[in-house]
Amino acid sequence: MKAFAIGFLLACLATTADAGSSIIGAGSQTCTAWTNRKKNAVVKGSFESWLVGFISGLNISGERDMVGGGDFDAIIAWMDQRCLTTPSDRIGIAALDLSMELAKKAAKP
Repeated sequence: MKAFAIGFLLACLATTADAGSSIIGAGSQTCTAWTNRKKNAVVKGSFESWLVGFISGLNISGERDMVGGGDFDAIIAWMDQRCLTTPSDRIGIAALDLSMELAKKAAKP
């Protein structure tokens, strides 16, 4: 099982997203892979860490804090719902949509 997880993660690093810019790691995979991540603890942890790292990176690079205290469970739940709804989307593209939604909420007075 560990060999599968390591091989899977290495394969993730070599792929690119459909958005024209390279997204490496778990973000290059489809939402189907996100939904299936729960089958393997290593993959689950890697995907979730990629997502919160991506959101955190965007948060730090922005002009205002868009994640507040950083509700990990809410971020994961958002992605779970998104990936159930649109399984062919790339995780990275969905993460960008999540970041835009968080930024809009943060911009409201």
